[in-house]
Amino acid sequence: MTTALGLLDGRRIIITGAGRGIGKGVAIACAAQGASIALLDIDSELVQSVVQDLKLQSSARAVSLQVDISSEASVQRAFAECIEELGQIDGVVINAGVLHLEPVESMPLKDWQRVIDINLTGSFLCAREAAKLMQVNDGSSSIVFTSSLFGLRGGKENGAYSASKFGVIGLAQCLAAELGARGIRVNSVCPGQVQTEMIDKLLVDRSSLTGQSVEQIRSELLSHIPSHRMGTIEEIAQTFVFLLSEQSRYITGHSLVVDGGWQVG
Repeated sequence: MTTALGLLDGRRIIITGAGRGIGKGVAIACAAQGASIALLDIDSELVQSVVQDLKLQSSARAVSLQVDISSEASVQRAFAECIEELGQIDGVVINAGVLHLEPVESMPLKDWQRVIDINLTGSFLCAREAAKLMQVNDGSSSIVFTSSLFGLRGGKENGAYSASKFGVIGLAQCLAAELGARGIRVNSVCPGQVQTEMIDKLLVDRSSLTGQSVEQIRSELLSHIPSHRMGTIEEIAQTFVFLLSEQSRYITGHSLVVDGGWQVG
């Protein structure tokens, strides 16, 4: 894929859940576009390895920090350290999240609460710190949430995950209204089926719930996508770069679906 160079030159960006999957892909894409980045993840060793790889691939400044986004104190500490490392924040990607598949009627409260604590409350905590620390500007600052296609539609066994991602979209829209006067844009990305460790987990978990094979479930998923393939992390990451860049200065409060045509397939 050919991309423009330098779309994020001089920008300082925080990315949560940056140790793997979409978060890691966004970090790589932002570094390639000239951003200085702080990579946050609950797994300190994993995210440090991403930083080491980035330093081999580019000259972009990259630092890693451990954070539990479901903990208020941990989020406050991590964002304060980001300011110390980067000096200012121009963009935040709130991406960390977990998946749990189970019918609502059999779901233990602790499993529901874990998903909500990480996916929704964690997003709130990160967004609140970002809003406090971002400076008033001309619209070049940006907060981007990772929601999901299941933040726009429900589905079997997706009660906790879908509820959390619907909530993320609502939170993003409220923040867009609140922060617009300060020149801070807030949007959500709603990926469809993307080839990540999370989708691999989804296939295995759904196989356990339904008795179908992983390949049967994969084939069924692909049948709803006009191109009959899942998206790549690199393709999704470019959407985040766009929303973090000057190219999207007049876009806020929007939920951008990147699903390869799933909804029309």
